[in-house]
Amino acid sequence: MDQAEKLRELVRNKEKNVGDKLQYKNAKVFAITSGKGGVGKTSLAVNVAAFLSKIGKKVLIIDADLGLSNVEIMLGITPNHTIRDLIKNNKDIKEVITKGPFNLDFISGGNGFLEMAELSDVEREEILIKLQKLDEEYDVILIDTGAGISKNVISFLMVADEIIVITTSEPTSITDAYSVIKIVKDKIEKPDLGIIINRVKNIIEYKKASSLLINTSKDFLEMNIKNIGFIYEDSCVRNTIFKKTPFVIYYPDSQATGCIKYIVEKLEFNYEEKTSGLITKFRSWFKNVGR
Repeated sequence: MDQAEKLRELVRNKEKNVGDKLQYKNAKVFAITSGKGGVGKTSLAVNVAAFLSKIGKKVLIIDADLGLSNVEIMLGITPNHTIRDLIKNNKDIKEVITKGPFNLDFISGGNGFLEMAELSDVEREEILIKLQKLDEEYDVILIDTGAGISKNVISFLMVADEIIVITTSEPTSITDAYSVIKIVKDKIEKPDLGIIINRVKNIIEYKKASSLLINTSKDFLEMNIKNIGFIYEDSCVRNTIFKKTPFVIYYPDSQATGCIKYIVEKLEFNYEEKTSGLITKFRSWFKNVGR
């Protein structure tokens, strides 16, 4: 039995123990992704997490931009362990969780490790299997993926309940976001997918960009994309990056914070309706990763 088969056996054994209807709380898993870097993906993840924490949710951020982690920079804290330790040093998943400020937990993707960007299928399987333990510990898990459409990114998207694509209104950003949506359509059966437009100057700009993506996806991909919201171009966003504090905490009355509140209200936290957790998602990953 090779290593990959051993990992699959772990999943099968877990399924036998819990059955199709899991008896414990299932975290709602959101993956935040983008077609290109620099569009505000990590800022969105950190601020949504901070807002959810403020209203009483137990939240974990997984920085899945492997080798180029930014969550710890935005929170101003240096982790002792990273995702790399899961596979290189055989750490347990709970050992790599960092207790951050504002009641936020996070797992760092690490920095400066080239091999993390080039994981083998077996290494990705090992990470994802270890992550399933988190289903019992949190209300919400936010996965901040890397940009683009690498195998690492697709693997994390496959274990999410809902995928959020963030983009700006720039034509190149819109095009790259559409490319991600096409890949999601190809790799994931019936994905739950929504879009957020970042750094908009006014409502007209937001409506134009969101309508373009939503209508194009419907016409050419036969996909119904949810319009989750937008974030205004707001100086407080940049200011809080240097302060290493989420703007929803430092500027609770800002326009940008109002946008995050609206976005959180649009997200669905239907715990009662969920009948399976991350284990079920692994089945899809094992089935599709080789495609």
